[in-house]
Amino acid sequence: MAHPFDTEFSVAREQVEHFSRDGFVKLKGFLNADVVSTLLDRVDVELNRGMEVQFNRGTTDRVASESVFSRTQYDFAADKADIFELLERPYFRRALTDLTGRDLFLTFELSFEIKKNVNKGFPWHVGVQSFGYQFAEEFACTLWVPLHPIDTNGQRGGMAYIPQHILPGDFVYPADLAVVEALKARERAGKRTGVDDYFGLRGGILNSPAMKELLDVQAVEDDFEPGDAFLFNKSVIHRSVLLGEGELAQRAAYVMRFVDATSRYDLNRAQCLEFPSEQYGKGPFPYKPVTRQHIEIAEAGAQHGDVISQCAYFSDRDRRTIRRHTGSGAS
Repeated sequence: MAHPFDTEFSVAREQVEHFSRDGFVKLKGFLNADVVSTLLDRVDVELNRGMEVQFNRGTTDRVASESVFSRTQYDFAADKADIFELLERPYFRRALTDLTGRDLFLTFELSFEIKKNVNKGFPWHVGVQSFGYQFAEEFACTLWVPLHPIDTNGQRGGMAYIPQHILPGDFVYPADLAVVEALKARERAGKRTGVDDYFGLRGGILNSPAMKELLDVQAVEDDFEPGDAFLFNKSVIHRSVLLGEGELAQRAAYVMRFVDATSRYDLNRAQCLEFPSEQYGKGPFPYKPVTRQHIEIAEAGAQHGDVISQCAYFSDRDRRTIRRHTGSGAS
């Protein structure tokens, strides 16, 4: 008997070429109605225990902070049985491994919600936070699933992205480490720093006036319907798009983070992401991170250079790997 998550979806050669060239590809009709319903229920439960996310742009008055998401959840607590069944579907496995050309390991689920005319989402960025537990040069990707319609000529509310053949975001990964070194240098010189300085430098890498102008003119957006998905690698520069006036009061998206199944844990990079918590986590207005997943892997026993898919943090790791078809007849 067929599983209710099964579909006839298959990847076309043009989509493989598109992903290889641009670093991203839209997968129209990738998920059926049963999967979409399951993800909607899952996201609703998780977002109800989620938090509002503020983003400080590093203003000199230290007060200009704005809400980027109405709710977000990085640490899904719900049982993953349905998600593991989705990973086991032949069409799902084949699509992701055919597009990326490698075995993949699911690290984390998360979800974001934006409200109409309120939340701007994240500005231009790459996955330095989302993949801050992995060596920068190793492959990773995100499967982004909007759970409400996105009309680029109407209410919008999706994402914008830059084809990697035009401008890849690889350079942001070493630059992100340099941010911490720059702030430490300021402190050594006797200049007190704050969390606004951290996010000002970090966000400024891709959102300075000059860089923003270059990116905005190259931005690509797509329409989406529930069931469509978007796969992009960790070096694709992207940003949120405001949900404007229209019928939807809010738009939610479900996200899966995948790394190459052979990729390794980068303790140095994970510790670097702890810098704002350690430096600015005390006082009357302490910085509170939205997630500690990157360092919790080490707290569960991982050492620098360990294969992520074998780390004890992922106690259910045997069900998180999706492998390429071997041609042996197994599906």
